[in-house]
Amino acid sequence: FKKNTNRRKYEINTIDEFLKKPLIYVPRKYIKDVNDLEAKFPSHETIDEEKKSSLAFIFQTLEDRDKAKEILDNLNINYTSGKTLVPFRLSGNIEWGVKVPDKEYLKNLTFWVWPESLWAPISFTKAYLESRGKNPEEWRNWWDNDDSIVYQFIGEDNIYFYSIAEMAMFIGLKMPKGENVDVTKLNLPHIVSNKHILFMDKKASSSSDIKPPMADELLKFYTKDQLRMHFMSLGLSSKSVGFKPQVYMKEEEKVGADPVLKEGNLLTNVFNRLIRSCFYTLQSLNEDIPKEDVSEKIKELTEKSVLEYERHMYNQDFHRIAYVLDDYIREVNKHWASNIKNEELKRNVIADCFYACKVIAVLIHPIAPEGCEMFKDYLNIDDELWNWDKIFEPITSYFEDAKSHKFKFLEPKVDFFKKMEYQY
Repeated sequence: FKKNTNRRKYEINTIDEFLKKPLIYVPRKYIKDVNDLEAKFPSHETIDEEKKSSLAFIFQTLEDRDKAKEILDNLNINYTSGKTLVPFRLSGNIEWGVKVPDKEYLKNLTFWVWPESLWAPISFTKAYLESRGKNPEEWRNWWDNDDSIVYQFIGEDNIYFYSIAEMAMFIGLKMPKGENVDVTKLNLPHIVSNKHILFMDKKASSSSDIKPPMADELLKFYTKDQLRMHFMSLGLSSKSVGFKPQVYMKEEEKVGADPVLKEGNLLTNVFNRLIRSCFYTLQSLNEDIPKEDVSEKIKELTEKSVLEYERHMYNQDFHRIAYVLDDYIREVNKHWASNIKNEELKRNVIADCFYACKVIAVLIHPIAPEGCEMFKDYLNIDDELWNWDKIFEPITSYFEDAKSHKFKFLEPKVDFFKKMEYQY
């Protein structure tokens, strides 16, 4: 699992810490006589590495570790406990919790907030299916089917709950009484843990002094596409990163352009302009679709970009996807700007760039679906456009009859990717 995985490395390390035996770390500076201290402890193993500032004492049971902690407390010796798993609280008596089925000795209990949240996505799936007039039990097609994978995106603080407690809960539900189960054959959710977004470079939460802006508030100043593009680029797979929207800054604090708009400008400025240019230039030639073959240069650039995108998406390195999209879109735009005024090359350039825009739309569709769906409608193509297996195919492969196919006419000043009014 550790050698062949695309899980975040720090997630695996955190899981490892929780699965270690009960242990205590004691700084060397607080230990006068190691042998004397060890003699007071219950049965244990001592890890003493010269280069480390603390000694580790490993115990067989939580009870033994608790006894050792009591001894250290009585000696006024500071220590740190390891993250060893402790009994997990499932129920309580909070009125707003979900009711626990009454048992002989357990009545009027509700589930504690964390276990309740672990099955909440399944409850949501069932409720959504029912709202669409489908059988709620079809939730298993999404959560418990060999052809499905559930991806759960979490913050690093919740690794314990989702990567350990949730997995144990799912395994327990699958396990016949008194029998072992081969965990490797279970279709468990894939956890994608992320570091923190720091609002104005400070950790913000509903329980802290610094409150993060709510989604509906942010959407008054930025579009969904702009926010997705920005958050995707932050590199939360490896480090916590500051989120500093200029709309929340004082005038004297603002320096340069709003960083939240930087990645979104790739769509609202560069890609939007490229798509419009393709349609308007084709229409000026009174032609319905590009008829020339795509050049080898654009095919090679496209293959390189798509394969990089696919690799980074598999590894959930979303900030690297942002780089790939930026390079690809700007290279195609450069190809257009350098060659479109050459009358001999014009039709070839149109074919190249329509093809590239088609591929770019497929890559960006998960991030900014509305503009990409609009582009698909203007190509007069159905949802087959989003078929990943056809991503390298020419546009004509989506038409039933290329000779009679026509693109939808694009009126002047129509935008596929829009800005907020104040941003123009």
